[in-house]
Amino acid sequence: MTSFFRRRIHLGIPALLLILFAVLSLMSDGYFGGADNISHYLISHFAFRYPPLFLNSWGRPLYTLVSAPFAQFGLQGAKLLNIILGVWTAWFAFRIARMLKIEPAMAAFAFVCFTPLYFAMMPTALTEILFSFIVILSIFLFLKGRYVASAIVISLLPFARAEGYVMLPLFLIALLWVRQARAIPFLATGIILFSIAGGFYYRDLLWLVNRFPYPVNYTHPIYNKAGSLWHFLGLRSFVIGLPLEILFIAGMGAMLRDLLSRDHAIRKNARMLAILVFTPFVVYFAFHSFLFWKALGGSMGLERVMAAVLPLAALISLKGFSDLAALLRKSGILSGSFMVFVIGAVLVTPFITYKTPCPLSPEEETIRRATAWLQASPYAHRLIFYTDNNVPYYLKADPYRKNPAECSLFGDSKFLDTIPCGSVLVWDAHFGANESKIPLDSLLGKRHQKVINYFRPAVPWITFGGGWYDCYITVAMGAGEVADNRAIRDSLQEALDAASCYKTLYLNTFENPGDAWDQSYLTADTVHRGKKAYRMDSRTEYSPGICHPVSTLPPESDNQELRVSLYVNIPVIGHDKNTLLVISFEHRNKSYSYTAVKLNDRKEGAGRWNRVTIGTTVPKFLSPDDQVKVYIWNPGKQLFYIDDLRVYLTK
Repeated sequence: MTSFFRRRIHLGIPALLLILFAVLSLMSDGYFGGADNISHYLISHFAFRYPPLFLNSWGRPLYTLVSAPFAQFGLQGAKLLNIILGVWTAWFAFRIARMLKIEPAMAAFAFVCFTPLYFAMMPTALTEILFSFIVILSIFLFLKGRYVASAIVISLLPFARAEGYVMLPLFLIALLWVRQARAIPFLATGIILFSIAGGFYYRDLLWLVNRFPYPVNYTHPIYNKAGSLWHFLGLRSFVIGLPLEILFIAGMGAMLRDLLSRDHAIRKNARMLAILVFTPFVVYFAFHSFLFWKALGGSMGLERVMAAVLPLAALISLKGFSDLAALLRKSGILSGSFMVFVIGAVLVTPFITYKTPCPLSPEEETIRRATAWLQASPYAHRLIFYTDNNVPYYLKADPYRKNPAECSLFGDSKFLDTIPCGSVLVWDAHFGANESKIPLDSLLGKRHQKVINYFRPAVPWITFGGGWYDCYITVAMGAGEVADNRAIRDSLQEALDAASCYKTLYLNTFENPGDAWDQSYLTADTVHRGKKAYRMDSRTEYSPGICHPVSTLPPESDNQELRVSLYVNIPVIGHDKNTLLVISFEHRNKSYSYTAVKLNDRKEGAGRWNRVTIGTTVPKFLSPDDQVKVYIWNPGKQLFYIDDLRVYLTK
């Protein structure tokens, strides 16, 4: 029985892994990798209803073809496909390790599935896992001597992810190395098949080139920020984790030593490991590092792209693990302890690195609340335009149906005036401000678009592009109807702030003589609410505010947010004026937590009242005598007015 268990344990491990990841997927509200999960899922889910989606270049035709049956069971079905492919990838990595005499080969299951980023990516609807499966399967077939089959399989790689085009020449070199030139023509199999399939539909045999979804000879209009050449190297703790990183370095050393070995069998295995495993990983890693460094191909420097080759890195790490364990083999206790310690560290690392089960991101949680409100509102059955693909997913709507359309992805701010009267737009600060090219000030400035609700994350969240994330729902009004959207927005934000406030520390309405140091600062010339406001001018470098010992804050303020809101009216915007609304926590008059917003940077326009808010997490105090200060600093002695200054703690 014991010997049977030892012989068959490699069959039980994949089953356990399937169960583990399926349970984690079902327990997770969210999905690693953001809204691209939903975009791929929607394409796959509706592909049978709209067959041209099978040839959608961005969706990756091979991924859509494989995932479409699973996606009929919902997002969990699409995630299950990746779980199966990920475990299957680990299985072939185990087989490859055995073929290359890397023992204990069964550790490949842990090294592949529990590489931190790969662990997070398996329960997703993204394409990297399919890519990794094709690479590993091709290597397995290559080592089995099935060179034609290996070439056919790897030829499909560009249709799982576009980087596959970079990997094809590496397999061409590998086939030449083993003198299997007859298999080389089969590297074109995927390109030929998909060119013919798309050629019939698009009437263009070169559709793979003409419809390539990423910029090749021009800079992406949105994702064009160059980064560090070492960006992905700096993310290694999130990508591979410290235990496997150390073993990867050891594996490189062991591989180099074996390449110089006098033993032909050892040298041959090392060559295969170097050519088929190490080199593709390094080339892929270098390729993405270069793209991000030079801002090419729309690269955003997303760490998730590295998941596509992490099983290769896991095999190199396994080589290092094998050789280190061999050094301790003479001491059974040390060898066993080392193996248990390392595998335990590998298994634990992803749980430390990523939240498990995966929660919704602040953006996704906000969109879910917004769509839940929309479904329960009188606007539920209107034509809905959206900027985030999560909207049709949460609404359970068909984004591809026409005549009549249920909902439609909105493209550009210049078309805002063309939205039919009565239609609804769900705008978000991530995709709406970037991919749909609708800055917030453009949306609010369209007076025939009326804001009907506003949503934001429970904790303020900075989205792509550096701005605060929020979501607006608007309705297109009829001819002659106009709306003051900024006033509506301010009212909605004020209501949200009131709902989240559990302790007001300071409120100044500037209605009473004692609300200013001198009554001459109070004015009735321009007022937001009530009869008076406070005038800041050449006499006032600092506004009224608070300067309290932190010991006066409620004990429960720890780990809460301190927020400030006020209304500001600047007659003439002075972009050269460094006028700031400030929150400062100070120890002996030296700030250790400083948060500020420039009042002149706001785009709502001069000569009108605008609501300004700022917030920061209450820090750990250095001393009970520390002070918290809130004030406006007006070093340029700029003229403007403020009203209803409020300082409060949020729930």
